[in-house]
Amino acid sequence: MSGRKVGGRYVLERKIAGGGMGAIWVAFDPHLQRRVAIKLTTSQRLSSEGARRQFEKEAKAIARFHHPNVVQVHDFGLDGDEPYIVMELLEGEDLETRLKRREKLPASQVAALLAQVSRALAAAHTEGIIHRDLKPANLFLTRIDGQEVLKILDFGLVRLKSRNAEMTPDNLDGMVGTLRYMSPEQIRGDMGLDHRSDLWSIAVVIFRALTGKFPFSLESVGNLLNGSFRPPDAPPSQLLPELGPELDRLFTKALDPDPTQRFQSAQEMAAAFSAIVQAARPQAAKILVVDDEPDVEVMLRQAFRRQLRDGVYELSFACDGEDALEKLRQAPDVDVILTDINMPRMDGLTFLGRVGEVSPLAKVIIVSAYSDMANLRTAMNRGAYDFLTKPLDFQDLEVTLGKTLKHVAEVRQMTRSIEENSLLRMFVQSSVLERLRPLTQEPGSLAGERVDATVILVRLLDFAPVTRQKSPEAVIQRLNENFHVIVPEFTSRGGVVERFLGDSALVVFRGGEHLRLALEACAAAREQIRAMFSRGGDESQYVHGVGIGLDSGEVILGGLGGLELGRLDYTMVGDVVDTATRLAEVAARAEILVTERLRQRIGAEFECRPAGSRAVPGSSTPMAVHDVLGRRGANLSTGGAFGAPDDTDEETPPHHSALAAGIAR
Repeated sequence: MSGRKVGGRYVLERKIAGGGMGAIWVAFDPHLQRRVAIKLTTSQRLSSEGARRQFEKEAKAIARFHHPNVVQVHDFGLDGDEPYIVMELLEGEDLETRLKRREKLPASQVAALLAQVSRALAAAHTEGIIHRDLKPANLFLTRIDGQEVLKILDFGLVRLKSRNAEMTPDNLDGMVGTLRYMSPEQIRGDMGLDHRSDLWSIAVVIFRALTGKFPFSLESVGNLLNGSFRPPDAPPSQLLPELGPELDRLFTKALDPDPTQRFQSAQEMAAAFSAIVQAARPQAAKILVVDDEPDVEVMLRQAFRRQLRDGVYELSFACDGEDALEKLRQAPDVDVILTDINMPRMDGLTFLGRVGEVSPLAKVIIVSAYSDMANLRTAMNRGAYDFLTKPLDFQDLEVTLGKTLKHVAEVRQMTRSIEENSLLRMFVQSSVLERLRPLTQEPGSLAGERVDATVILVRLLDFAPVTRQKSPEAVIQRLNENFHVIVPEFTSRGGVVERFLGDSALVVFRGGEHLRLALEACAAAREQIRAMFSRGGDESQYVHGVGIGLDSGEVILGGLGGLELGRLDYTMVGDVVDTATRLAEVAARAEILVTERLRQRIGAEFECRPAGSRAVPGSSTPMAVHDVLGRRGANLSTGGAFGAPDDTDEETPPHHSALAAGIAR
């Protein structure tokens, strides 16, 4: 077949891989003057019009899907009735080849590969793309900018998840894939197969990569079919005792015959595996020795042979300052550096002045025969932690190392605390943290306080169907897309997001003019969502719109819990909170609902219109409510789908009519 032209364009040169579903060839693209990889799916000829349409639909979806850990599809088509897919040509090897050569890989390497796979699968599953043939041969290891990058190959068996959460016969053609890596539901050809089948396959891949074995034998397939068999045959901790029984629990969950009992996302599984590997990793103190004397390494390895054997110390060596800086760039987590002063190329004192650029937390101990006061003062001024003289007293060196390592551990712990505080501030606004801090310091500080405030509940409408129809990743992504537009309109005006409640956000405004600022923020958030929808249309992430409930008055703020319970939270209660919440529950798309009492308080500054009487939850009688249109005199939009201008001469498009009916009051 070499020399054959595929699709009237690509000239086949040589075959580089083959399987039951077809073959991979290197081909030359004369139009762009480059070599590509082309897959010919010789076992699947598309003779019917329906099959051709299905292939084109799926190929387009895959070609549009871009991710750094997925091979890029350049083109696709039919050569006669034989489908082909054109991809980027990669250099490297697949994981199957590596495992045949090495049998198994260190847990840290498996964790790194799984992290890359999980990112790619999370993106693919969010788009409704299920691979269905994940195995080592379809995980390719290439190098980009000096880094090993994993790319998922061969979407030849991929299928798109339909919007109604079912697989149609056109979308699923029975039992396809590679038997040793197929989930029970894939073996059975279940019509309801979803992304969790891919997670089973990846679990088999990492089991094999870790242990060199499969979790179950081919003879066990019959048991997998009826769901009675629970692999693996032998607990993986017997093969990898250093990872402990947590590894057994991970694979018991990942390889459960019931998809609902497995991990529900690739990233969840990757995070769980990474935590096990991190917990099992020996915490040896990393010591870099910088000295040009050739016998120093032999001497130190002999002096610390017990510590090296027991994994207490991990030694590395450099011949001068320049060599040491390069080694620190490759391994910046060094704890302690022992360095001489007099060395070629870069001396120890010059090196000392540059250590902080590469490894700011490492501490340096000068070890030198030059112990005059000038060297000592220079070393201390440049940040040396201690100074020892040659010839070394190894007992003194060990005591000094112990003291220095203790200091490094304390500094690293303090740094982690700072990072954790920074992370906490991402979850809790600084204004809330300021209120929480006294609760841990002052007796009786949980008593609470009465304040005048405006409370808002912003709700995304009709969001429940999304949680049933889409993957967990897609649900969270959609929530984030909407809240990233909504929340800044509140926080930029001084509002505080007290908490997110599923598809809603509870916001409070305090201080001077809190009611005016809250109303402006609500109107701005509504307009932002309208604008985003108008650009994206019916397929937009912002199609839901918002319903907002708002009330203002006295609320009670205070802390719940305490140190003795190990849990602390800050809460807000009162009739104002209840009213805002209930109004949000009955608000229609783009409505900002307030009570008659609050409308009178708002006065003439904001324009409101009666929105009828609503059966508000918790109330036995309907409540008269008003919709806040915006600041009086502003360009208020009341027509069109999510805010098309009132003076437009164009008719509302038919597919927007239902939305327009919900907006135009």
